[in-house]
Amino acid sequence: MLLSTAFASFIKKYGDIKEAIDAAAEAGFDALDFGFFNIFRKYFDGESPESTEEYFREIRAYAESKGLVFNQAHAPFPSSVDDPVKTENIFWDIVRSMRNAAALGIKYIVVHPCQHLDYLKKGVPEELFEMNMKFYRRLLPYCEEYDINICVENMWRHRANASMRKIDRSTCSEPEEFVKYIDTLESPRVFACLDIGHAALVSEDIPEFIRKLGHDRLHTLHVHDVDGTVDSHTLPYYGICDWDEITEALKEIDYVGDFTYEAGNFINVLPRELALSGMKHMVQVGRYLIEKIGK
Repeated sequence: MLLSTAFASFIKKYGDIKEAIDAAAEAGFDALDFGFFNIFRKYFDGESPESTEEYFREIRAYAESKGLVFNQAHAPFPSSVDDPVKTENIFWDIVRSMRNAAALGIKYIVVHPCQHLDYLKKGVPEELFEMNMKFYRRLLPYCEEYDINICVENMWRHRANASMRKIDRSTCSEPEEFVKYIDTLESPRVFACLDIGHAALVSEDIPEFIRKLGHDRLHTLHVHDVDGTVDSHTLPYYGICDWDEITEALKEIDYVGDFTYEAGNFINVLPRELALSGMKHMVQVGRYLIEKIGK
């Protein structure tokens, strides 16, 4: 099992992708998760030198020279908005991110489900299900073209029109719906990415969530902790999750994927001078948890 991290926060901290790779290697990570986020739009919009396959092959070679591989990616999000033209543009952004992730040697890319509708309204979960079946099936030919697999992620959302920021369920928040998504798509190119913090935010029993997804569906993780009120994306043991129970459940299903952090806010709050020591602590915690899983 590789110890991996989403390293968008590292790029922001160091201001240069190669310096971020150097820091991740020095900290002791095995692998990196590349995030094609809007703050880094130049990496997938097709308008800059950094969006070419040649650029990503160069970055892959540089990482490998430092003893790192790219194991996972995150497509641009949200996957849909309340505007058909913008949603279509997002679709092609996602396709370009799949192409560029493949140039990095990545085999799994997390693609958020569509969730721009008010999930709690009657009939909306069913409407979103049909929308998402069409959305993911439309991406499947590009999985074959780029030899990459899609991972659906469990979501949450802020309550609509609330005076305070309260958290509600959304697409794939519940394991039964998540399983339905994966099984209905019925593709060897589609798997589940369990975001542990998201499951905690909607008060799901995370170990039971892991068991219901099971060995065959669950191939990737977003590992982070939360305080229960916001999507804080911090390090395990710095929030509310029970990591003994989580690691035991992963061991029980014989989880076959990597241990991939999405805990960038643990680094974001640190000054640059402390960033490397913070990364080394992330590695120490990650190795401890991997050992508990037994991998």
